[in-house]
Amino acid sequence: MSRDGSAGAPGTARSVPARAHPGLLALGYLLFVVAGALTATIEVLLVPSRLGQTLVPLAPALAVLSNVALPLLSRSLGESMLSAVPPVAGWLVTTFVLAGATPEGDVLLPAGDAAYISYSLLGFGTLAGLVTIWRTNRPGPWSLGWLSSPTARSGSDNDGAR
Repeated sequence: MSRDGSAGAPGTARSVPARAHPGLLALGYLLFVVAGALTATIEVLLVPSRLGQTLVPLAPALAVLSNVALPLLSRSLGESMLSAVPPVAGWLVTTFVLAGATPEGDVLLPAGDAAYISYSLLGFGTLAGLVTIWRTNRPGPWSLGWLSSPTARSGSDNDGAR
């Protein structure tokens, strides 16, 4: 037994992470839903971005980036395997609501010359979010082990030999 009462090598402290209060956890998930919705709104508004006369496909790139970064951050802060879902759910609902036409016929995701950007935003953003959710809940290179303590990571494979 070590000094703190846990089994292990003497002098090494093992800490058990404290569980978050359910209300605080729900607030955190709500904030991630709002963050996903805000990024979706910004990305939809950036679809018709132009540099001079040239369309700039900035929105799909931002959609992929936000739908990888936000679920990774959310999953790293939450205990549940479903912790990566709130930002993607907020992004999906907001994007598909904004993709619809108003009764007057106005649209935010235009067809025509910007159609490839609109469809890329919907397709790549959704795919990035779903793949990120899937990968954060499986062991492998995208698992969140790199966010844990540095002592949990294994050492070098070559053992110092050259």
